[in-house]
Amino acid sequence: MLSYVRKIAPQPGPVVICGPTGTGKTRLAQEIHRLSKRCNGPFIKKHCAVLADGTMLSDLFGHRKGAYTNALTDRRGTLMSANGGTLLLDDIDTLPLLGQQRLLSFLDDQTVTRLGDDEGEGRRVDVRIIATTNKDPEALVQKGLFCLDLLHRLDQWRLVVPRLRDRPEDIAELARCLLAEFQEDNSGSDASPLMFDDGAMELLCALPWDGNIRQLEEVVRNLALFGETKNGTITQEVAIQVLFVPGNAPTTTRMVISPDLTEDARFQHALKLTGWDISKAARIAGCSRGTLHSRITAKGWKRP
Repeated sequence: MLSYVRKIAPQPGPVVICGPTGTGKTRLAQEIHRLSKRCNGPFIKKHCAVLADGTMLSDLFGHRKGAYTNALTDRRGTLMSANGGTLLLDDIDTLPLLGQQRLLSFLDDQTVTRLGDDEGEGRRVDVRIIATTNKDPEALVQKGLFCLDLLHRLDQWRLVVPRLRDRPEDIAELARCLLAEFQEDNSGSDASPLMFDDGAMELLCALPWDGNIRQLEEVVRNLALFGETKNGTITQEVAIQVLFVPGNAPTTTRMVISPDLTEDARFQHALKLTGWDISKAARIAGCSRGTLHSRITAKGWKRP
């Protein structure tokens, strides 16, 4: 996924990013902008769901003073503000059909005509559009909820983002980036960089991540906040204490082994997560070390 982003980022043209909630669509859009030739221009995110029918065109295209009753001053509009950069239209499937039609017209000639402007007064701008949705665009077209021509114009490049658990190869790089971002936002420039040791990273890569990247981001943040580090390193032992031991971190951060698993499956999963460290696995599985050791012996389980 990340390698594909690096390939399309320098290329011109709009991008559609599809995927379930929390899979990091906005983060991918930011990465596309960062790696593009527009990286020094603005990156603006607009939530289409909050664009009301009455003010939608003014919000996107701007207006002249007096264009309508409440137009008391001139307004640039989002497209004009994004000139030279990237405009992320989040949840574009929620954009009203009138807005879809006007956006299609803009994509055809890259010209912004404000409400109240006379014909020919439009201004050409240079904006890359990235659109995200958690729906199937083709299904929306079939239901009459999305303009087919607009989809064709936007769909020069498409990213389909699977759930995080379905792309484990991205977890390590994402975790390192999130940790670096957290430290940059919350520590002084002279702070020693935080890092995960191999054991902690193996643990993170083995977790199911049902909450996708949003959950990973929260976990990384709380590991940095609540984990006691050794020389700036977050160890596997620290990660286990924060993620699995009750009371050591906010409830939303703590991981659990699914209660739907059989006891044997829960024990085996805990062993896998900890690289067969019986003491750590017992804490995760919620049993004593002796109980887990006895089960291993009785079942004849062998370390891989």
